[in-house]
Amino acid sequence: MKKIKCNWDLVSVHWRDAFDGENGWTDVKEYKAKEATVVTVGWLWPDCLDGYITLVNSYFPDEVPDMKTAGMPVHIPLGMVIDMQTLRQAVVLLPQEGEKQSSSLQKPPSSSEGHLPSQEILQSEASPHQVHL
Repeated sequence: MKKIKCNWDLVSVHWRDAFDGENGWTDVKEYKAKEATVVTVGWLWPDCLDGYITLVNSYFPDEVPDMKTAGMPVHIPLGMVIDMQTLRQAVVLLPQEGEKQSSSLQKPPSSSEGHLPSQEILQSEASPHQVHL
């Protein structure tokens, strides 16, 4: 098996979202605006769009390290970012040509054929360092 790790950082971004007030007529003396904040997790697409942090939620491990395709980009304006942390990534195991899939790894029902998540590193474990803007 060949161990593959995406060359883009896996990050968690906490950011302020744009939001609407009440629908219809609003009493300006009684209205209390509440900030809308969001946390988005994804792979950081470096240098995609000036003034934005761009995250994607999917990639093809057989394209690493020369990424050609990414799924569902999200562009977050830099001025709306509160915090960003780099997370630890899962390692993907790809069978090499002529190699049989190991019976010791249990394939979850939702996995793509031949692409199994490694149990070595859990993606939910955050690394101790933060990325500061």
